[in-house]
Amino acid sequence: MRPARTDNAWSTFVAVALFLLMAATWAFIPPTAIRNAWIAERAEVYAIAGKGESDVYGRTLDDMEKSLASDFRSFIIDAQSTGQGPFGSSDLSAWAQGRIVATWLWIGLVAYRLQVLMGWLVPGIPLVMAAYSDGQLVREIRKYSFVAQSPIRHSLGVRVLWAVLVGLAVWMIVPLPMPSLLPPLLIVSISYALWLWVSNLQKRL
Repeated sequence: MRPARTDNAWSTFVAVALFLLMAATWAFIPPTAIRNAWIAERAEVYAIAGKGESDVYGRTLDDMEKSLASDFRSFIIDAQSTGQGPFGSSDLSAWAQGRIVATWLWIGLVAYRLQVLMGWLVPGIPLVMAAYSDGQLVREIRKYSFVAQSPIRHSLGVRVLWAVLVGLAVWMIVPLPMPSLLPPLLIVSISYALWLWVSNLQKRL
């Protein structure tokens, strides 16, 4: 029971630490940093997809402006009002306006990355399904042969799968420039980890 409790404690600690890190990042990151990350990633995707980047992925900004512009504009007006009057604070007002703009850009960056990920999932889902099917086939073959299943490989597959999923989540939300080829590499890693996990399952469950 102690290892399980230790793992749960570490998972809770990591989750809380990540939450505090994200909150601190949101509180202090300049909006220009998120904007520059978006511009850099769009340039990399454009180098790969060409005009398709503007036709497909570039619509994220337009759609976000149409759906959220009015709401965020009212938020900025409210933030500006905090700096007015005898008890107003211009520093607090400027910070609040910066956080509103940073939130808007951050949401747009995450939405853009989601669209890029969906574009890579079109060829990626068949690869994941093929890896799972091949892993099942390998496991079925080993059922009728004198080949021992490897618990080490099975555990490695689980750990790699979790690590890749965490990496995917980090890539999705980190407001810094990220490599545009990271999503397909993560999809390939998920396929390999899934194959490793399935092919080394116990012969009799």
